[in-house]
Amino acid sequence: MKKGLVAVLAMVLVVAAGWAVVKLRRPGLSRLRVVYAGDPGTAQTESFRKLLAEHVRRVTVIPVLDLAKADLSAADVLIVSGESMKTVKGEFHSKPGPTGVTLDTLSIPTVLIGGMGARIADSLDLKLGWRHG
Repeated sequence: MKKGLVAVLAMVLVVAAGWAVVKLRRPGLSRLRVVYAGDPGTAQTESFRKLLAEHVRRVTVIPVLDLAKADLSAADVLIVSGESMKTVKGEFHSKPGPTGVTLDTLSIPTVLIGGMGARIADSLDLKLGWRHG
């Protein structure tokens, strides 16, 4: 009985030690500096900011419409989102996308999300946009 218990405890310790080694060796997101281009002041942007802040070193939120003139030199990753539609009196209306965005503007690894991401992808003639997808 004692030998069985000792064997089980030893196995638990081995598994725990292995898990700790894997966790320590895994490159963490905690070093990343992220710029999130969205709609400041909205629930969606705040939700993304909060989620990212728990996992990365720094999150900077900028208005998606200011993306073309944003300084991304101090960031490692750009995440672009934002609402592409607004509701007025129960009707959906398209919101404008950022102007002046080029592949040079997106000079760091970039993740395009949702309608605003697709709108930017279309303006850059990327295959993942609505027009080309």
